[in-house]
Amino acid sequence: MKTTIWTKLAVSCLAIMIAFTGVATPASAKSKGYVFKYKSVSVTMHGAAKNLIKTAGKPKKKVVKKSCAYKGKDRTYTYKDFKLITYSKSNNGPEYVNEIRFLTKKVATKEGIRIGSSVSTMTKKYGKMKPKFGIYTYKKGSCKLQFEVNGNKVSSIRYLAA
Repeated sequence: MKTTIWTKLAVSCLAIMIAFTGVATPASAKSKGYVFKYKSVSVTMHGAAKNLIKTAGKPKKKVVKKSCAYKGKDRTYTYKDFKLITYSKSNNGPEYVNEIRFLTKKVATKEGIRIGSSVSTMTKKYGKMKPKFGIYTYKKGSCKLQFEVNGNKVSSIRYLAA
């Protein structure tokens, strides 16, 4: 009988310790991945999209459709220099960044790579790797950063939620 009480007590204490350890872990301890900066706003994949949408202003085009992954909506905002794709977990919930696609040379990664940059400059910033079908994919935290190349130049850049 004493063994059963002590076993239950030990299991309960362990469960409480695990619960408090999970709550006490700061969110910043996890790597959020690559950062996209536009004007004064920085965003990460799965991060809040509100400030970026506000700073970027009225999009040239906006498409809203029902999400296939959540109960909310997926939205695509097309601006002059980039395309922002967001998701929400509920119909009226906040929007989170799912993808950012560069459309012009006017925007660059935080590390300074833009459409038209050389492959050698890109690999100096992000590391050498063997591309698959002309696409270099770097992963950091919850973000994939993809560079499509044509010849010796970057032709497309995408941040993707991982």
